[in-house]
Amino acid sequence: MERDKATAKKIQDYYNLSLNYLESAKINIKEELFEPAMFSAIHALELSLKAALLTKTDEAWKTHNIGGQFGKYFREKIGDKTCRKINVIISKYNLPRYPSEKALNPEEVEKDINFIEDFIEHQIVSIL
Repeated sequence: MERDKATAKKIQDYYNLSLNYLESAKINIKEELFEPAMFSAIHALELSLKAALLTKTDEAWKTHNIGGQFGKYFREKIGDKTCRKINVIISKYNLPRYPSEKALNPEEVEKDINFIEDFIEHQIVSIL
């Protein structure tokens, strides 16, 4: 798909917003606000995946669960292990959004945020 200026701007806007949510996640984790940190991190991941998908398709992705679509286009480039990790993290979408008897594990939240940060700043950049 050849990019016009409008598409390039949309891709950049999605990527930039993903960086904002990632920054929010990093601030929240420092304050030990684990649910907001995880929510922001998942949203950052989702926006970055949508930015990447916009390089391949004009579809407007309104769903939160786009790991499968991302894998369809990018599995060969980023590998099965990374695609699986993305899907595991996205599957946690509702955990930080609502009260639950299952508390988030702070170490797991931190590991997920570190993965998301590395993924957005290195792998997504190479796709865009």
